[in-house]
Amino acid sequence: MGFREKYARLGERYNILEKPLDRFFCPLRQKAISFVKGRTLEIGVGVGKTLPYYNPNVKLHAVDAVPEMVKIAEKKARELGLNARFYIMDAEKLEFPSESFDTVISSFVFCTVPNPEKAMKEIYRVLKPGGRAIFLEHTKSECELLNWLFLKPLDLVLGWLIEDNTLRETHHLVRGYFEVECEESYYKGIVRLIVARKAEG
Repeated sequence: MGFREKYARLGERYNILEKPLDRFFCPLRQKAISFVKGRTLEIGVGVGKTLPYYNPNVKLHAVDAVPEMVKIAEKKARELGLNARFYIMDAEKLEFPSESFDTVISSFVFCTVPNPEKAMKEIYRVLKPGGRAIFLEHTKSECELLNWLFLKPLDLVLGWLIEDNTLRETHHLVRGYFEVECEESYYKGIVRLIVARKAEG
Protein backbone atom coordinates (compact mmCIF):
# COMPACT_ATOMS: atom_id res chain seq x y z
CA MET A 1 0.00 0.00 0.00
CA GLY A 2 1.45 3.39 -1.07
CA PHE A 3 1.26 6.78 0.62
CA ARG A 4 -1.89 7.79 -1.33
CA GLU A 5 -3.87 4.82 -0.03
CA LYS A 6 -2.59 5.32 3.51
CA TYR A 7 -3.50 9.01 3.60
CA ALA A 8 -6.85 8.31 1.93
CA ARG A 9 -7.71 5.82 4.66
CA LEU A 10 -6.77 8.32 7.35
CA GLY A 11 -8.92 11.17 5.95
CA GLU A 12 -10.26 13.36 8.78
CA ARG A 13 -8.40 11.22 11.31
CA TYR A 14 -5.15 12.79 10.10
CA ASN A 15 -6.08 15.88 12.14
CA ILE A 16 -6.31 13.71 15.25
CA LEU A 17 -3.01 11.97 14.47
CA GLU A 18 -1.15 15.27 14.18
CA LYS A 19 -3.01 17.11 16.95
CA PRO A 20 -0.24 16.63 19.57
CA LEU A 21 2.24 18.34 17.22
CA ASP A 22 0.05 21.32 16.30
CA ARG A 23 1.25 23.53 19.12
CA PHE A 24 4.81 23.11 17.85
CA PHE A 25 4.16 23.17 14.10
CA CYS A 26 1.28 25.60 13.62
CA PRO A 27 3.31 28.70 14.67
CA LEU A 28 5.93 27.61 12.13
CA ARG A 29 3.26 27.19 9.45
CA GLN A 30 2.06 30.71 10.20
CA LYS A 31 5.61 32.05 9.91
CA ALA A 32 6.15 30.23 6.60
CA ILE A 33 2.94 31.66 5.13
CA SER A 34 4.01 35.19 6.17
CA PHE A 35 6.60 35.06 3.34
CA VAL A 36 3.93 34.35 0.69
CA LYS A 37 3.26 36.99 -1.99
CA GLY A 38 1.44 37.10 -5.31
CA ARG A 39 0.16 34.13 -7.26
CA THR A 40 0.94 31.19 -5.01
CA LEU A 41 1.14 27.41 -5.38
CA GLU A 42 1.04 25.18 -2.32
CA ILE A 43 2.43 21.68 -2.85
CA GLY A 44 0.86 18.88 -0.80
CA VAL A 45 -1.83 20.96 0.90
CA GLY A 46 -3.19 17.88 2.70
CA VAL A 47 -6.12 18.66 4.97
CA GLY A 48 -5.30 22.38 4.82
CA LYS A 49 -3.28 22.97 8.00
CA THR A 50 -1.77 26.13 6.47
CA LEU A 51 -5.01 27.62 5.14
CA PRO A 52 -5.99 29.70 8.21
CA TYR A 53 -2.79 31.73 7.85
CA TYR A 54 -3.24 32.93 4.25
CA ASN A 55 -4.25 36.49 3.46
CA PRO A 56 -7.68 36.28 1.74
CA ASN A 57 -6.27 38.40 -1.11
CA VAL A 58 -3.65 35.80 -2.07
CA LYS A 59 -4.45 33.96 -5.30
CA LEU A 60 -3.86 30.45 -4.05
CA HIS A 61 -3.58 27.27 -6.09
CA ALA A 62 -3.13 24.13 -4.00
CA VAL A 63 -2.36 20.58 -5.02
CA ASP A 64 -2.32 17.20 -3.32
CA ALA A 65 -2.06 13.65 -4.64
CA VAL A 66 -4.82 12.35 -2.34
CA PRO A 67 -8.42 13.22 -3.41
CA GLU A 68 -9.79 12.63 0.09
CA MET A 69 -7.40 15.22 1.50
CA VAL A 70 -8.24 17.75 -1.21
CA LYS A 71 -11.96 17.54 -0.35
CA ILE A 72 -11.22 18.34 3.30
CA ALA A 73 -8.97 21.28 2.33
CA GLU A 74 -11.54 22.65 -0.15
CA LYS A 75 -14.20 22.68 2.56
CA LYS A 76 -11.87 24.48 4.96
CA ALA A 77 -10.98 27.09 2.32
CA ARG A 78 -14.67 27.83 1.69
CA GLU A 79 -15.27 28.28 5.41
CA LEU A 80 -12.31 30.68 5.58
CA GLY A 81 -13.44 32.64 2.51
CA LEU A 82 -10.16 32.13 0.67
CA ASN A 83 -9.53 32.83 -3.00
CA ALA A 84 -8.28 29.30 -3.66
CA ARG A 85 -8.41 26.60 -6.31
CA PHE A 86 -7.58 22.97 -5.63
CA TYR A 87 -6.21 20.21 -7.84
CA ILE A 88 -5.49 16.50 -7.48
CA MET A 89 -1.90 16.39 -8.69
CA ASP A 90 1.49 14.85 -7.94
CA ALA A 91 4.31 17.14 -6.82
CA GLU A 92 6.57 15.34 -9.31
CA LYS A 93 4.29 16.20 -12.25
CA LEU A 94 2.75 19.65 -11.89
CA GLU A 95 0.28 20.43 -14.66
CA PHE A 96 1.01 24.17 -14.78
CA PRO A 97 2.92 26.23 -17.34
CA SER A 98 6.54 27.04 -16.61
CA GLU A 99 7.26 30.27 -14.71
CA SER A 100 3.63 30.77 -13.65
CA PHE A 101 3.88 31.41 -9.88
CA ASP A 102 5.37 34.17 -7.74
CA THR A 103 5.60 31.86 -4.72
CA VAL A 104 5.68 28.09 -4.24
CA ILE A 105 5.38 26.69 -0.73
CA SER A 106 5.54 23.21 0.77
CA SER A 107 4.81 22.37 4.39
CA PHE A 108 5.94 18.96 5.67
CA VAL A 109 5.70 17.48 2.19
CA PHE A 110 9.18 16.39 1.11
CA CYS A 111 9.29 13.73 3.82
CA THR A 112 6.51 11.94 1.91
CA VAL A 113 7.10 12.74 -1.78
CA PRO A 114 8.30 9.50 -3.46
CA ASN A 115 10.80 11.30 -5.73
CA PRO A 116 12.07 14.49 -3.98
CA GLU A 117 14.52 15.41 -6.75
CA LYS A 118 11.82 15.33 -9.42
CA ALA A 119 9.44 17.36 -7.23
CA MET A 120 12.13 20.01 -6.63
CA LYS A 121 12.74 20.27 -10.38
CA GLU A 122 9.01 20.84 -10.91
CA ILE A 123 8.89 23.57 -8.27
CA TYR A 124 11.84 25.25 -9.97
CA ARG A 125 10.13 24.98 -13.35
CA VAL A 126 6.78 26.54 -12.36
CA LEU A 127 8.34 29.35 -10.30
CA LYS A 128 8.98 32.69 -11.99
CA PRO A 129 12.58 33.99 -12.13
CA GLY A 130 13.06 35.97 -8.93
CA GLY A 131 10.14 34.09 -7.35
CA ARG A 132 10.24 32.73 -3.85
CA ALA A 133 10.28 29.06 -2.78
CA ILE A 134 9.38 28.35 0.85
CA PHE A 135 9.98 25.01 2.54
CA LEU A 136 8.90 24.01 6.04
CA GLU A 137 10.15 20.45 6.32
CA HIS A 138 11.12 17.55 8.53
CA THR A 139 14.84 16.96 8.04
CA LYS A 140 17.68 14.89 9.38
CA SER A 141 18.98 16.44 12.60
CA GLU A 142 22.38 18.03 12.95
CA CYS A 143 22.72 15.90 16.11
CA GLU A 144 23.61 12.29 15.23
CA LEU A 145 22.57 11.06 18.68
CA LEU A 146 19.11 12.49 18.13
CA ASN A 147 18.93 10.80 14.72
CA TRP A 148 19.72 7.41 16.23
CA LEU A 149 17.68 7.65 19.42
CA PHE A 150 14.63 9.50 18.11
CA LEU A 151 14.35 9.94 14.36
CA LYS A 152 15.30 6.42 13.26
CA PRO A 153 12.70 4.74 15.53
CA LEU A 154 10.13 7.38 14.55
CA ASP A 155 10.98 6.80 10.90
CA LEU A 156 10.07 3.12 11.21
CA VAL A 157 6.67 3.92 12.72
CA LEU A 158 5.77 6.77 10.36
CA GLY A 159 7.13 4.91 7.36
CA TRP A 160 4.77 2.02 8.11
CA LEU A 161 1.86 4.33 8.93
CA ILE A 162 2.03 7.06 6.24
CA GLU A 163 5.20 6.45 4.15
CA ASP A 164 6.89 9.36 5.96
CA ASN A 165 10.70 9.67 5.89
CA THR A 166 11.93 11.96 8.69
CA LEU A 167 15.62 11.57 7.78
CA ARG A 168 15.68 13.28 4.40
CA GLU A 169 18.09 16.16 3.79
CA THR A 170 15.71 18.47 1.96
CA HIS A 171 17.76 21.51 3.05
CA HIS A 172 20.67 20.25 0.93
CA LEU A 173 18.37 19.53 -2.02
CA VAL A 174 16.96 23.08 -1.91
CA ARG A 175 20.44 24.59 -2.14
CA GLY A 176 21.05 22.72 -5.39
CA TYR A 177 18.23 24.63 -7.11
CA PHE A 178 17.66 27.92 -5.31
CA GLU A 179 19.47 30.82 -3.67
CA VAL A 180 18.73 30.47 0.05
CA GLU A 181 17.78 33.77 1.69
CA CYS A 182 17.39 32.35 5.16
CA GLU A 183 17.29 28.97 6.88
CA GLU A 184 16.00 28.50 10.41
CA SER A 185 16.60 25.27 12.32
CA TYR A 186 14.22 24.10 15.04
CA TYR A 187 14.57 21.24 17.53
CA LYS A 188 18.18 20.54 16.51
CA GLY A 189 17.29 20.50 12.81
CA ILE A 190 14.37 18.09 13.05
CA VAL A 191 12.36 20.89 11.42
CA ARG A 192 13.72 23.60 9.13
CA LEU A 193 12.15 26.67 7.57
CA ILE A 194 13.92 27.63 4.35
CA VAL A 195 13.15 30.74 2.31
CA ALA A 196 14.82 30.76 -1.10
CA ARG A 197 14.64 32.43 -4.50
CA LYS A 198 14.93 31.32 -8.09
CA ALA A 199 17.75 33.20 -9.79
CA GLU A 200 16.73 35.82 -12.35
CA GLY A 201 17.82 35.50 -15.92
